[in-house]
Amino acid sequence: MDRSNFIGGSDAAAIIGLSRWGSPLSVWAEKTKQVQPKELDSEAVELGRELEDYVARRFMKKTGKKVRRVNKMLVHKVHPFIGGHIDRDVVGENSIFEAKTCSAFKA
Repeated sequence: MDRSNFIGGSDAAAIIGLSRWGSPLSVWAEKTKQVQPKELDSEAVELGRELEDYVARRFMKKTGKKVRRVNKMLVHKVHPFIGGHIDRDVVGENSIFEAKTCSAFKA
């Protein structure tokens, strides 16, 4: 997927100054292909992907809600430059589920 064609959630956080991994300038440089996008295949990212199903199952067990995988790119209807992927949607609600994990050392 060519992430240079839209602004996703991580980009938005960087644009408004809420990301420690990016800045408005770094987003601009990546989107205009002035620099190569950062690789997202670190050990932490890989582990997060592998734990996503487990976190979703725990969420369903604890809340009684059902979530389902969304296997498509979502694009804003009015602003097509805003898009991305979500981890799951919550069945029967206008809600999404994002599975996040982090190291105990971040506490």
